[in-house]
Amino acid sequence: MPQFPPDEFDAAADERGPVGVHRKRTSWLRAVATPLIIFVVAGALAYGVVVYLWRAQGNEGVPPLTDIPRTTSTATVAATPEPTASTSAPASQSPSPTPTVDPVQFDAPVTVLNGAGISGLAGKNQEKLAAAGFTAATAGNLTGTKPASNTVRYSDARLESTAAKVAEVLGIGTIEFGVVADGDIAVLLVTDPAA
Repeated sequence: MPQFPPDEFDAAADERGPVGVHRKRTSWLRAVATPLIIFVVAGALAYGVVVYLWRAQGNEGVPPLTDIPRTTSTATVAATPEPTASTSAPASQSPSPTPTVDPVQFDAPVTVLNGAGISGLAGKNQEKLAAAGFTAATAGNLTGTKPASNTVRYSDARLESTAAKVAEVLGIGTIEFGVVADGDIAVLLVTDPAA
């Protein structure tokens, strides 16, 4: 690089020190010591504030770690007022709501499927349902996967009470919500429920 004689700009730079990329690097000791000193001083200041507040509340020494305040909640139950004699009529109490149960739908399609291999089992149970008032009960053979025990399966949540009635009439203990191939309710027989 060519060397130029010093001028007024060089004199100004010497007065203020290095600028920009020409700054002198700080030592690693100064880079580490400055944040460390700030951290220690801030921690000591916070500790001093805690001790001061502890003593300002009338306590002695330093706060123990086991007495860290925890959030507590208390419930206050309002006392019910005593009834007083009055000339007005007592307010009527409304009855508490009762859960609604869908009524048994005797016209719902019910398919009785024989998977037990006993001749006439589906027809016999279909006749029991007809005698109990079910008007759309049909009989057939069960194909595909068989359940572990006799099962009444319904395909719509509104038919739960109807499926329970079908199970009650036939003496079946397993009722489940699921897919039904034909109709709304399927009776899957793997044994004779009357046996």
